[in-house]
Amino acid sequence: MARLTLPRIRPLSRTEAFLVAAIGALMIAYFGTLAYLDRRAAVYFEQTRAADPDLYLRQLRAGRGFEAFLPEYAALKGFEHFTPEPPDFLIGRWTMRDEMLRLVPGERPERCTNPVTFEHGLMLTVEPSPKAHVAAYRIAEGQIEVRLDGENGPVVPIRPVSFGSALDHLEFTPPGQTAPVMAYFCGG
Repeated sequence: MARLTLPRIRPLSRTEAFLVAAIGALMIAYFGTLAYLDRRAAVYFEQTRAADPDLYLRQLRAGRGFEAFLPEYAALKGFEHFTPEPPDFLIGRWTMRDEMLRLVPGERPERCTNPVTFEHGLMLTVEPSPKAHVAAYRIAEGQIEVRLDGENGPVVPIRPVSFGSALDHLEFTPPGQTAPVMAYFCGG
């Protein structure tokens, strides 16, 4: 049987050893700097969260997107329990559509047909018939829950659909209907 032999690895020259050591030192310095900057950023966000929650939420939404923003918003603004005040980003009229619209971020639909309005203590719908529901809002498990018509009323889960930091539309089944709709913001 033939004997397996490995070629000998030649020792590094002094110049090569110096280059390997220099590259290793630079890599350690680079990763050490990254760890230091990461700790500084964490401290900055902790301080900003305590000192200026609105700035913290804006930066969190811009940097990490709407999905990371929503639970922090709930914790800082008191939406872990039902409250009559809707979240700031929900206030206003939304047009309910059966099909998805293709809109540029920030663009509003041309017509606000079949609107639903979210405001302090109310959820107003127009179709199938005009109805004003007493509403309380909370944020749980990545969605907005709207409890209608008092403590024992039904809860309507609303799923916000976002692309990055921009809230594109809402998906929910309106009270009195069986099919889900997509709602697009059309006015305050």
